[in-house]
Amino acid sequence: MEDNLKHQEDTLQNKPIEPIENQENSQQNNESSNLNNEERDREEQNESQNEKEQNKETSNDLNNSTNKEKEKENMNSTSNNEKGKRHRRGKNETSGERNYKCPDCDKCYLSGPALVIHRKTKHGYNTETEKKSRGRPKKAEQQENSYHNAQIKYNTFLNDERRKKKPDEGEDKEINLDLIKDNLNNIFRQCKNYIFSNINDVEDYPFYQLVIDNWDKNNYEFPSQCLSDNTNKSDSDQAGNMYNSPPLDPIFFMYLKEFSTKTNNNYFWFINKFIVLFRECINSLKKQNVKEDFKTGTKTEYSQLFSAEAIPESCNDFFLEFMQPKNYFGLDENELIELTQNFCFWLYKKQYTHSYLTLLDNK
Repeated sequence: MEDNLKHQEDTLQNKPIEPIENQENSQQNNESSNLNNEERDREEQNESQNEKEQNKETSNDLNNSTNKEKEKENMNSTSNNEKGKRHRRGKNETSGERNYKCPDCDKCYLSGPALVIHRKTKHGYNTETEKKSRGRPKKAEQQENSYHNAQIKYNTFLNDERRKKKPDEGEDKEINLDLIKDNLNNIFRQCKNYIFSNINDVEDYPFYQLVIDNWDKNNYEFPSQCLSDNTNKSDSDQAGNMYNSPPLDPIFFMYLKEFSTKTNNNYFWFINKFIVLFRECINSLKKQNVKEDFKTGTKTEYSQLFSAEAIPESCNDFFLEFMQPKNYFGLDENELIELTQNFCFWLYKKQYTHSYLTLLDNK
């Protein structure tokens, strides 16, 4: 025992003693470390609380946005429902104009259905038997407009400076028989290689003889021979001549005779050449409709026998097949179109055809 006690005392005596300052510093360090730990814990707690608050705010924001969207959807749905609902007016309502007046009495209503109910109950109106008219058909209206436009063009045709008769053309410059002969001779020479190659002299031309023989007659009468008396007719041409109209050659002559007093000399020459070319075109297009007389060996031309019913439908062939390949025989194309329209409407006005020629506007 004693030995142990002595040993402990020796160890205590040999152990170095720490100074008081070091002991105090160690205590302060321990205390500061404890404080730091507490501050960290507090900061961590604050951060966790801040995160929780932020999460709450974001969740609240999301909830608010979704709630706002739902409110908007509800507002839209309610507005749509309100729009979809129709306001029904009462009979005593003063707002609005009563534009629907009853044709049977003087009462006025705010809507069409109200007027119909009034007419049914008060006036015995029947919707099945008294339907509202839809107006004229579109086709009939177009035909009426085209006829109106064609008639205006026909009535104002001679008002153009190129066509109307000039006041300085006296009796010496009137369109007489000598002028007609000169015109036909010039046309014959200009077109001989194209359409008169089988005729040696203009006097052998049938239309020339018709014009010269009848020009000075005051009262020209159509020949008695018409399509109904012709044994060479076809079924289609017979149906087209139901009014027993005269043949084409006398009609061509009458057109020349009428316009000789309405136009100037230069434009009459234009008309004269147009008539001759149109006549030759029709005869070439319709030559299969005429049968040859084997007894005499002669073949009468189509224009000497048949009516003018096929004239309007032959105008396209006249321009595209007969006139255009020969550069319109020196005639102005636009003026030729105007004159062809005038001639076809003249035929219609004289009841020589059942149709007239109009140009369609492509709009």
